[in-house]
Amino acid sequence: MGKVRSMKYVKFKIAEIIPLSYFLLFISYFPANAQEKHQSVSDSLHAPEHYIDSLLKLDSINRALQLEDERRFQRTKQLATQRELDLTGDSTPEVLRLEGYVKGKVDDTRLTFTIKSKNKTLFEDSWTAKGYFDTTDHLPDSIKLKRLRTIVTVFFANENFEVVDSNDFNNMLKQVSEADVHPHSLEASEIFSEPRVMFSVFHSRDYWYGLIWDSKKNKFVKAWRN
Repeated sequence: MGKVRSMKYVKFKIAEIIPLSYFLLFISYFPANAQEKHQSVSDSLHAPEHYIDSLLKLDSINRALQLEDERRFQRTKQLATQRELDLTGDSTPEVLRLEGYVKGKVDDTRLTFTIKSKNKTLFEDSWTAKGYFDTTDHLPDSIKLKRLRTIVTVFFANENFEVVDSNDFNNMLKQVSEADVHPHSLEASEIFSEPRVMFSVFHSRDYWYGLIWDSKKNKFVKAWRN
């Protein structure tokens, strides 16, 4: 796991993971700033070739990428994000991916989360977007879609990963519930015989869990759940 530590991840306790989930819940309640509108590509103020300042040019490039992403979504109706990260400790990054298609109501959008290694699926979970929204709120699909796209964008944010040892795991269980891994068990001692990277999966408003690799079982297991 030396390589994992060299990746310079900040070590986040579970109390620091949960606030990111609260941030995601926050954007499920409050509308985004109405002034957030993309500039037209014909606007020379936002064209890279008209910039001298490199930071402004970078901002313009980012805007262009956002516009391209918007065009892709309008064409395919696909929501997708992915990240490559070594979670198994074999020095080969796995491909973590979240994707779904908005075919009708935003609530009915099915998201599929996978972890693959060399085209082999090591883990898969699927759920509908409905769980991200409070049923007491009657929001239009336009607002729900914008919030869902934000949730997908930050799904693999650094704050959702942490390096965990046995002490960290035991401390976590003071705030959340155990799942597949029982504290102080032989399985737990084997999993945490050395620090492991754990990923916090934001499944819905009422359910998220910590995913970690069990090398003995050769699969990902849920170490905790809320």
